[in-house]
Amino acid sequence: MAIEKWLVTGPKVIDLELVRSVKISLIGGKIDVIAHDEPGARVEVHSVSGRDLKVSIDGDVLEIDHPQLSWDNFIEVFKSFKGNAKADISIMIPREASLKFGVVNASALISGLRTDARVNSVSGDIVIDDIIGDLDINTVSGEISVSDQEGVLNAHTVTGDITVTGALRKFSADGVSGTVFLDLTGIPEEISNNTVSGDLTVRLDQDVPARFTLNSVSGTLQVDSTITRGTRGRGFNHTSGSLDKKWVEVRANSVSGDITSVRRATVGATSAPSTGVYDAPVTDAGPFDAPEGESL
Repeated sequence: MAIEKWLVTGPKVIDLELVRSVKISLIGGKIDVIAHDEPGARVEVHSVSGRDLKVSIDGDVLEIDHPQLSWDNFIEVFKSFKGNAKADISIMIPREASLKFGVVNASALISGLRTDARVNSVSGDIVIDDIIGDLDINTVSGEISVSDQEGVLNAHTVTGDITVTGALRKFSADGVSGTVFLDLTGIPEEISNNTVSGDLTVRLDQDVPARFTLNSVSGTLQVDSTITRGTRGRGFNHTSGSLDKKWVEVRANSVSGDITSVRRATVGATSAPSTGVYDAPVTDAGPFDAPEGESL
């Protein structure tokens, strides 16, 4: 099938009959990606400035990008970016179309996917909503907000904050100073976070069994109502509930960031006692000791 392509300089609407894969590379502006139940896609370009926008369809692969913007190496994009190109775009794509998405400083909304997605941002803020599938997220300083996700989330950030709600199966993140907030329902299998100075806050359902392995050089560690300060990286362990069949493994490491885990209040309950076995400090853990296979 021949490639069809458009070089867009202003407002334009492009309708496509069949799309199974989408790749978006945008420098600046705003982009909304909304999933729908149709097999085709609609691209609505509201405005373009600074650099023309290229739209192409090769078979069932839709690509939207600022020409010569390559996302094969995310760090190289960050280092080499120059210019003020902007576009304001709305896109409707099939729910199960795979998505590879990258922006430099554009803001974005991605909603309704029922498949995996890879999202890259330098400084643009990204909102992701109502997704069933795994997410792979990379950001330098852009804020990432994920709501109502079911699946696995892997994130890499430098200073960008990450906020996540939903029924995740696994969460893994590493960063420098970005703050991570997780508000999770159900029983995740694993939560892992490594950071230098960024804070981590995790909220779980009241009755979720959990094992915590936390390390921080100078940050404050809190599990439910128990607070430990100044462990100097010697470690803090906590077990809550019966570790039988379904339970969550929480592992977090930081240099100066605070690590906090709290429980969601039960409807109608006035207070919930903290239960579990605490071992703090754990003297055989060094300041940068992470679980096997991981590093700070």
